[in-house]
Amino acid sequence: MESLPNNDEELRKLLTPKPTAKEVVAAIRQSFMANADADIQVVKELESYDDKNLWISIAGNHYLAKVHNGVESRDLIQYISMSSGKDDVSFRKSAIHLQNAIMMHLNQHGITTNQPQEPVASKLPTPVAIHSLPVVSKEHSPCQLVVRLLKWVPGRPMSSFSMLPIEALADAGRFLGKLSVCLSSLPSDELEAAKRYHQWDGKNTLDLKDFIKYIKEDRKRSMVNSVLDAFKKDLIDTNIAESSFSKGMIHGDFNDANFVLDEDFGVTGVIDFGDSVESWRILDLSIAMAYAMLTPYGKQGRSLSAAAALLRGYNSVCSVTVEERHHLILLIACRLSCSVTLGAYSYQQNPGNEYLLLHAAPAWNALDLIWGTDPDRRADMKEAINRLFDCACSKTGFEDNKDEVSSTNPVIDCSDLTFPDPSLDDPLESVRLKQNKRAKQK
Repeated sequence: MESLPNNDEELRKLLTPKPTAKEVVAAIRQSFMANADADIQVVKELESYDDKNLWISIAGNHYLAKVHNGVESRDLIQYISMSSGKDDVSFRKSAIHLQNAIMMHLNQHGITTNQPQEPVASKLPTPVAIHSLPVVSKEHSPCQLVVRLLKWVPGRPMSSFSMLPIEALADAGRFLGKLSVCLSSLPSDELEAAKRYHQWDGKNTLDLKDFIKYIKEDRKRSMVNSVLDAFKKDLIDTNIAESSFSKGMIHGDFNDANFVLDEDFGVTGVIDFGDSVESWRILDLSIAMAYAMLTPYGKQGRSLSAAAALLRGYNSVCSVTVEERHHLILLIACRLSCSVTLGAYSYQQNPGNEYLLLHAAPAWNALDLIWGTDPDRRADMKEAINRLFDCACSKTGFEDNKDEVSSTNPVIDCSDLTFPDPSLDDPLESVRLKQNKRAKQK
């Protein structure tokens, strides 16, 4: 058998689960069903970066059947096998246990997410099962993989809506702020796994240099390289990030596929804590703003408006400092760079997985908009975007509707943030320029 690579991303590709739906259902039946004849139906196979996810129903109730990537699975299995007895808590070093702990903590504090289900007659210290299942690499199949059964979170992911009002992005930002507050109260004894290295953690942006070679176009490679150079110069060499950014547990992947809405566009729940780590808290906001640019609203030529609306919602719960706010553009560019770079690598390893291209083209467009390759244009965009972000944080969104404040989730007014991206024609541009000129003359 071939040896496994040391690189985390390369290893994930080899050990991505590849069981059939029938094999996943059999594992769920064996480990989680007291009644061996329980009616289990597959509703839909869900897209995933490097796990296997099935939406299933059991006797009419809906669940997520999740088969974990071999990297996280081996991690948990290793700690369990090393256990010295019932009082041994080594398993808390596992990312999978951290996810279970986060979910249970959030549900206990009024934030809806998946609820881990306990296996039948299990002696494992955390609610999981372990099964031998195939992975992408035939050389390493079958592989011991962790299987979890999670209660389904009702609602529709934001990504499934073809049209969105801007206020939905503001509500998502407010929800993220509440999530951030709740994550900050996670018991410290559950945080061991949160300190692990994770390639997608924004603190590790410079490590993308090993994957830039997988980007085919010279201009795009140059753009990502310039983002990495700015990250090093502005945040690492100056020590600003470590000295000025507050630290804590983050969700790590608050994109429009990982939170769900009701039919009134209100956020009702959050899913997927696979990227949760302890890091700079501002990263959760910058990640969410980056992906807000790629939402159905953002892709209608309103990507900067979408990011600003999300910022306003977040800032209504968690105040963003001026220092943090003026580094948001760079941090957003870092996340977009991470997405397109690792996406290029992953797609080369698995060219049949179209999910890997989900955000690719829009993400490149967004990165080109806020960063590009022309330093002079970049400086102009930075000045303009900072003004927009300052505007987003200068108001609560309730000023013109005081009655809304008394409701549980008041609508956050973002009518002053509905700017078109520069790529759109603005028929009123000449009028605006004349008005601004007159105002300056006065």
